[in-house]
Amino acid sequence: MLDLHSHILNGIDDGPASLEESLSLAVLYEQAGFSHVVATPHWIHGTAWMTKIEDIRRRVDQFNKTFQSNGIGIHMLPGMEIAMDMEIPSLLSRGELLPLADSPYLLIETPFQRMPFNWEHMFFTIQSKGYHIVLAHPERCAQIIAFPEIICKIIAAGVYIQSNYDSFLGNYGSKILVTALYLLKKGHIHILATDSHDAVHRHPGNAVKAIQFLKKEVDADTLNLITRINQDHLICGLPLKNPAPIAIAVSEKDKGKKRWRLF
Repeated sequence: MLDLHSHILNGIDDGPASLEESLSLAVLYEQAGFSHVVATPHWIHGTAWMTKIEDIRRRVDQFNKTFQSNGIGIHMLPGMEIAMDMEIPSLLSRGELLPLADSPYLLIETPFQRMPFNWEHMFFTIQSKGYHIVLAHPERCAQIIAFPEIICKIIAAGVYIQSNYDSFLGNYGSKILVTALYLLKKGHIHILATDSHDAVHRHPGNAVKAIQFLKKEVDADTLNLITRINQDHLICGLPLKNPAPIAIAVSEKDKGKKRWRLF
């Protein structure tokens, strides 16, 4: 498998503090069945977390050599998790942002409170430059938790959705779990990723547990699509496939209620 969202690089953001911790995380990736991982350190405009592209590439090359010398069967690829900012189009023009694994896809982090005003124009401008947008873990955004149907508008704008495996384990809370399940059932999740930060709590081993849970929620083809196929398509620069929605049974007494529901 291939993980498209990971904070495996040490000493850059809120990921591992040391090289040893990064290597422990890499071992867990291998044990969980991953062969490739895209390093996506946080990139937040106007903060200390604005690592230069050449520094990320250099660190990735160093890690791949370290993995090989330590017998760790993981290959790392370069990327960024870019905080949503209206300056992203300008930053792209200045060559300051790095797509996922040198593909045309950008990993953009969803705000935790609400989508910014005029996000539609920002996404359109990014796409007009030849990039595709992968929106990271929108199930953790308070506005989307309250109004999950917003995702329909986001997807209609040509944006792809990445959700975290941990969201399906309830590791971020019950509301995020319910929202993630809603998006899953609606066919709104294109990619699952670990968003790993450490070897203790937020790590790739959680993906194994989440996949076991998801086997009870979706069919095998859908699970394969969002855990393997779309990841491979992204790395090759190909369009991602849209999962089919899953029929949700609604009782007679609930019909006509103006609220979203899972069951």
